Amino acid sequence: MSFWRFILLIVISVSLISCGDSSEERRIVKNSKSKKADEVKISSYGPVSVKKYNTPEGADPKVSAEMGGDGFEEIAESLGWQTKKDVSIMGSPNAIKGGELNTYFSSYPVTLRTEGKDAGTAQNSEIGGYVYETLLGMDPITLEYVPGLATHWKIDKENKTMWFRLNPKARWSDGKPVVSNDYRATLKLLKDPKIAAPYTNQSNEEYELPEIVSKYIFKVKYKSDGWRPFYMFSFTQALPSHHLDKIDGAGYLEKYQFTMLPGTGPYILDKEKSRKGKKIVMRRRSDYWGENERANIGANNFDQINYFVIQDENLIKEKFKKGELDWFGIGRAQWWIEDYDLENPGPGLKGTLDRGLIQKRKIFNSATKGYGGICFNTRKPPFDDIRVREAFIKLWNREQLNEKMFYNEYILMKSHYSNTMYESPANKIIKYDQKGAGKLLDAAGWSKRDQEGYRVNDEGERLEVTLSISQGNERIYTLYQEDLKRAGVKLNLKITDWPTTIKMMNERRFKIALVNMTSPLFPNIKQQFHSEFADKDNTINYTGIKNPRLDELIEMEAKEFDLKKRVKIIQECDSISFAFKHIAFSWYPPHNARLAYWNKFGMPDSYFTYYGGIGAIYSYWWNDPEKKKALDAALKDESIKLPIGETIVDYWNIREKNR
Repeated sequence: MSFWRFILLIVISVSLISCGDSSEERRIVKNSKSKKADEVKISSYGPVSVKKYNTPEGADPKVSAEMGGDGFEEIAESLGWQTKKDVSIMGSPNAIKGGELNTYFSSYPVTLRTEGKDAGTAQNSEIGGYVYETLLGMDPITLEYVPGLATHWKIDKENKTMWFRLNPKARWSDGKPVVSNDYRATLKLLKDPKIAAPYTNQSNEEYELPEIVSKYIFKVKYKSDGWRPFYMFSFTQALPSHHLDKIDGAGYLEKYQFTMLPGTGPYILDKEKSRKGKKIVMRRRSDYWGENERANIGANNFDQINYFVIQDENLIKEKFKKGELDWFGIGRAQWWIEDYDLENPGPGLKGTLDRGLIQKRKIFNSATKGYGGICFNTRKPPFDDIRVREAFIKLWNREQLNEKMFYNEYILMKSHYSNTMYESPANKIIKYDQKGAGKLLDAAGWSKRDQEGYRVNDEGERLEVTLSISQGNERIYTLYQEDLKRAGVKLNLKITDWPTTIKMMNERRFKIALVNMTSPLFPNIKQQFHSEFADKDNTINYTGIKNPRLDELIEMEAKEFDLKKRVKIIQECDSISFAFKHIAFSWYPPHNARLAYWNKFGMPDSYFTYYGGIGAIYSYWWNDPEKKKALDAALKDESIKLPIGETIVDYWNIREKNR
């Protein structure tokens, strides 16, 4: 996993003029005559190569320095180009490459595509980040732009045109060079309505047809003022034109539903080892073009990363204890406090946790928290009435959950941007209030009761909704179900896998649903709040919020370069959204992660990056041969104890700052 996965990328699209591939490429001949003749057989173990084309290293000699070829770096500054060479290094120079990491997903993605319908999940983002890269990255400490597939960039004085120079060293996994034409094909795809992604299509209207200056340089004109057009375009993941030029959006959706196009990133999908619905296997490339780039020092260390699909959180926990998984995110406070007690370990952990074979850590950093909770579909009854929405919020006894079930490990949420600079100071926590909720429901026309004691309206319709939950969460929402019942509301709980749930939400076939959203460092408030997306399927405006002031603020924020002023604008958006009461916010942890892992890994002193999350495990941890040897010995000899490290990891002094 490369540094371009540092933040959650917001993909937008443009269309580029064609630029042909170099004639110097030579196709590697294969003897197979089967239907899979175009596929390259890869080895079962270790790093792999799927190269099919031999392309000479470096820049095409026919391209001049002025056009981005050899010698460009020496003249770039004089031509107004920008770059950054002193990129912050997050990996350890002592990292060792090799071995496997066994990890997990709670559900299998609806698709393995990274674009188009149903491709907007966290799983797609994670898998796609191994395979595909973007024009620029962001320094993990300073948040400055840093080179990615592009080595240099510039913007004109009018802030209406941007240029990028692609790295001539960049190669697709099949061996072809990355060229400007790849962005034409990629962004033409993202503009295609046939990919069934309205927000992506809408974003493309921002950009005019790019002009290909050379094989490595292209420029793009855009319409809007402000900072976002360049920012968003810079994080567009590239796809190969030598594949996309053969299909349209509909063809892409069908052909790549459960496979992946060649990428430029450090890993590939191993289709042979992967199992649909059960397992996804990523393999490290032996010929990754960016292996020696500064940002990749100590990164991308595992030869193979195995994602096992395990829907039941209890089963994940047990498989970790047995050593079938290498690490475990301890989501439940009860497990952290009781089961992972170093002095008195819970079931299945005695003899491993207390002897140091398993380590536990609580890690603090400045990562954004995102938001979660219960969202209401305000497009249809009963949640088109704000009084009903507020009543449902008041009936969620989060205080009791935090105290009785979560050991006060969490902080109650009251914002889309909890514990960040964007959180509105005007928002106040809505506390549990059974009596107040009852008055709101009475006023909303749900004052009558049926024979079972449930509220009905004048037409005799019962106040009844169904909430889809994942297996293992019954304990949380059963309490909510009971509180609603006492207020005369019938809540049905339905165990549903995540792909089914997200499909239902994208198609707006719900009244009430669980929502859990990540948050980038620079929030995309248009995608969240703009009325333009309120009544369109397949957007993340799940609740249908519409507000003229929100639309006005969104336009203001898009044009504002000053971050401090943008913060004030987003705070007002947060306040308006909170007042709309379309989400019953849940809770958030003051830490970034609670986790346990088998004591066989090396990692940087920080464990995680300053703003990042568990992705650091895949990016920067490694298999330590000496630790693995000691662990194997301790598993055979119960008298052996391994060192137990400090539980609290506050490398960035975040915990101390917030005390």
